[in-house]
Amino acid sequence: MLDVRKAVASDIAAAVDMAEQARLRYQKYQPKFWHKAPQSAAMTELFFTRLLSEPGTFFLVATEGNQRLGFVIARKFPSPPVYDPGGDTYLIDDFCVAEPHHWLTTGEALLSHVTTLIHEHGAAQILVTCADRDLAKAQTLRRSDLTIASNWWTKPLT
Repeated sequence: MLDVRKAVASDIAAAVDMAEQARLRYQKYQPKFWHKAPQSAAMTELFFTRLLSEPGTFFLVATEGNQRLGFVIARKFPSPPVYDPGGDTYLIDDFCVAEPHHWLTTGEALLSHVTTLIHEHGAAQILVTCADRDLAKAQTLRRSDLTIASNWWTKPLT
């Protein structure tokens, strides 16, 4: 049975591993923009550890038994001063599952839980990042009633 709960220190290693696997996939999609730094795992471990206790941050993990199947991190994100969404925006940038086929189950459960928490804290909207070719994640976002607000376009300058 899937359990979604607040992350603790013992979840960090699994979350870092999932993030690293996602980075390797994303690097294939867009080699220049998503080029994984050699020290990314160590930097991510430090960052995720700090986020466990950061006010205004929600860090959830999905488990089944002793297995960690995914995680999501939502952080308060300032809206540009020229826009007024009517409340706080939360950025969901770090959002991974152990295997792409988990998006429609684990991914949806994580997104639902974190959205409820954010809404209960008065937020007006969430902003979720997704690589252009991450089709399984994009399907989960669409099924969860998210829409595309912006696209980033890139060109390597070599």
